[in-house]
Amino acid sequence: MKKLLTSSIAIVAVLAPAAAAAPVQAAGDAPAAPSASASKSVLDVLREAFYHPPKQLVPGPHGSVIWARPLSGDAAFQGARNSLVVYRSRTPEGKQVAVSGTVSVPRGSAPKGGWPVISWLHGTTGTADVCAPSRDSATNPAHDYLQVMHTNLQRWIDRGYAVVATDYQGLGTDGVHSYLIGEAEGRASVDMVRAARRLSPALGRKWLAYGHSQGGHAALFATDVADRWAPELDLVGAVGLAPGSQLSTFVPQIRNLPVENIASFLPLIIRGVETAGVSTDGLLTPRAQALMADADDRCIAQLRDAASWGTLKTNEVFQPGADFSAFDTVMAANEPGTLSPSVPVFLAQGDSDTTVLPGWTKTLASQLSSKGVSLTSTTYAGVDHRGVIDASYADVVPWVDALFGRV
Repeated sequence: MKKLLTSSIAIVAVLAPAAAAAPVQAAGDAPAAPSASASKSVLDVLREAFYHPPKQLVPGPHGSVIWARPLSGDAAFQGARNSLVVYRSRTPEGKQVAVSGTVSVPRGSAPKGGWPVISWLHGTTGTADVCAPSRDSATNPAHDYLQVMHTNLQRWIDRGYAVVATDYQGLGTDGVHSYLIGEAEGRASVDMVRAARRLSPALGRKWLAYGHSQGGHAALFATDVADRWAPELDLVGAVGLAPGSQLSTFVPQIRNLPVENIASFLPLIIRGVETAGVSTDGLLTPRAQALMADADDRCIAQLRDAASWGTLKTNEVFQPGADFSAFDTVMAANEPGTLSPSVPVFLAQGDSDTTVLPGWTKTLASQLSSKGVSLTSTTYAGVDHRGVIDASYADVVPWVDALFGRV
């Protein structure tokens, strides 16, 4: 399906040449993005085509803009100039890819040095294109979670921060989403900042990596990528809210246990491992293998349905006696506890979280502290996985303001 969509622009040009309105201008010398004012069916095709630029437009410097257009609707913020952008990045294997995301810049004049930048990294939504946050709408299957994030980020816009938000490699655009592959997440985050500054020159050099759940994992890996991937930028710190960690022990621990309510994450982890070049042939039971296709068109909430992965126990997913050595090697290589961030890190965790367990984040904090990382770690009583986004805000604000010299 994705391969077909890469030629959508040409198809629309043939089907409805009279329907296209004046094209949206992209940044710099980037080509104009597809745009239309037409019947719903044509408009929908054009909207989808935006996420799938022709292959000849993808090669170029990482962090450069392929095209952009104004953004409105549920993914946009009040009091900001909002843009939907498709930019260039590279996979850990070196392949050039198009990545989508959003750029939201406060209205008014930028402060001296430019707007401080928050690179927001979202939590698990899924690996299907529809799960990309930039595609959010009232009918989006990930809308309830995306609006929790949106409420938090609106407060940062109101405080005078520019917010840029990648969808990650392969989520919304061509390719398979590299779920929990740290190098890919980090590159997408850094390149999002680069692209945003090309689109909006009023953005400053200083930026913060800030994420929840999967995004907390990504924020930590951004600290590992930032200096070598974009030395012209100045990463000031990282915030990880209930960050994914202990990956190297998670799957080995649960794959032979009859644990419920965790299996819905496994197809996403499997897809991520596959992007690292590891074959999962022979690892899954026939039932789990048959359900893998759900990961390609459903978001995490739908994967929890009884008709999908929702009633599957973890010991019904993997074949007994299968060789997991390559699989486990990938998990270990993407463990944030092995990193040594050179910038300050803030970890936040709810003690009622049943998705990212408090013990995992406690272990992560110990791992980072043992390496001499400048670490602030806070646990919030009675707070669950999503609740930590709001619960931590009052503590994160002065910490972030101080990093940007805004105290």
